[in-house]
Amino acid sequence: MKRNFKFQISNFKFFIFIFSLFTVHCLLFTVSHAKVYIEITDPALRKLPISINYTGHEEAKEVAGIVKDNLDFTGIFYLIDPDIPGAEITVKIDAVVPEATKVIKADVVVSDLIKNEDILNKRYTASKDILRTLSHSISNDIFKVITGMDGVFRTKIAYIVNSSDKKWLYIMDWDGYNPLRVVTKGLTLSQSWSPDGQYLVYSSERDRNWGIYLLDIRKYIETMLFSAKGLNLAGGISPDGRIAFSSSKDGSPEIYVMNLDGGDLKKLTRSFGIDVSPVFSPDSSQIAFVSDRGGSPQIYIMDSDGTRLRRLTFEGSYNTSPVWSPDGKWIAFVGRKNSNNQIFMIKSDGSDLRQITDKGNNENPSFSPDGMFLAFDSDRDSGKGIYLMSINGEREKRITPKDTKTMNPEWSPYIK
Repeated sequence: MKRNFKFQISNFKFFIFIFSLFTVHCLLFTVSHAKVYIEITDPALRKLPISINYTGHEEAKEVAGIVKDNLDFTGIFYLIDPDIPGAEITVKIDAVVPEATKVIKADVVVSDLIKNEDILNKRYTASKDILRTLSHSISNDIFKVITGMDGVFRTKIAYIVNSSDKKWLYIMDWDGYNPLRVVTKGLTLSQSWSPDGQYLVYSSERDRNWGIYLLDIRKYIETMLFSAKGLNLAGGISPDGRIAFSSSKDGSPEIYVMNLDGGDLKKLTRSFGIDVSPVFSPDSSQIAFVSDRGGSPQIYIMDSDGTRLRRLTFEGSYNTSPVWSPDGKWIAFVGRKNSNNQIFMIKSDGSDLRQITDKGNNENPSFSPDGMFLAFDSDRDSGKGIYLMSINGEREKRITPKDTKTMNPEWSPYIK
C-alpha cells in the first residue's frame, strides 16, 4: 500500500541544496559559431592548452580555482599559467560582490587566441551561499563551448554512509563537496535516480520490514511504493518511468517491475536461483541483472518484458553489480580476481572484456551521464570511500573523507 510522508525540514543545508539547483541566473549571453575544439572521443586526443585568469573581489579567486579543478579533472585540458605564453584558449573571470548584498556577479569571457575572437561572453549571478554551484555552471558552459557536449559539473552523487549499525542515504556534489543526509530512518540501500533527477528510489528497512521508497527531492516528500515479506531491493529506473527491483516475497529473489507510482506490478523472472540487481538499458528495451541460476553469480541480460534471456559474463566465478553506459554500448560490473573485487567493463554484446581497477577491493560502479567517468567505492586507502576515475581506469580520485565509511555511489543525470 502506497503511503506518503512529509519530512520535517529543520536542516538549512537542504534548503540551500534545493535553492542551488535552480537559482544561477545568466545575462548578457553570447556564443560564437559552434566549433568543436576537442573531439573527446578521438583516440588521438591532444590536450587543449588553456589559461584561466581572474580579477575582482576575493570570491573571484575561489571561483577560478573551482573552474580549474573541474576542467583539469576531465583530462582533456592542459592548464597554463596566464603569464606564460602557449595557451590557445583563455578564460577571464571577473567576480564581484556589491556592498550590502550577498549576491555574487561573475562576468566570464572565453576567447580563442588563434582566431582572436570571443567564443563565450556571459554574466552569472547567484547567492554567495551557492558560489560552488555558480562555479560549476561556469565550468559547464566552458566545457560545452569547447567540446560541444554537456558537462557533469552540476551533477550530484547519491551514496550511503555506514555509521555503526546505520546506513544513511546522502547526496553530495559530483566532486564530493556539500554532503547532505536526505534519509534519516532505518537502514537504507540500493538507491537510483529518476531520469529527470527529481526523484530517488531506494530500499529501506523500517520496523524489520524492507520496503521500496521514492523521495521527491524538490518537495522533500517520501512515498512508500512497495512492501512485502522478505528482502526488497530497488534496482534501476527506466527512461520511460518504470522501476526494476528484486523481491523475495514468494521465496527466492526474483526480478519485478512497477511504475513510479507503485502500480502495474509485473514479475519477470521465475528461476530456482537468486535474481537481483536489475538495471534498465538507456533505451528501456533491456534489463541487465545478476543470477546464480548457472551455479555462480553472473551477469545476464533479458528484454524488458522478461523474454530473450541470455548470459553476458563467462569469465570468473563471481560477477555482480551491472550498470549500463549512457550510450548502451558498455556494461560495467564487479568481478572477483585474485580474491579481490575489481571493476570490469564489457560490451553489451559480450565482447571486449576489460579490467580497469587493480588496487584493493572496488565495487558498485556508476557511470557519469556523459559516459566519460565512473564513480565507485574502494577500500584501498584507510577504509572504504568513494572514488572517481575515467573509464580507462586513469585519473583516480577519492572524493569522500578518510574518516567516514562511504559506499554505493549513484551518479545523477544532468542537472541544468
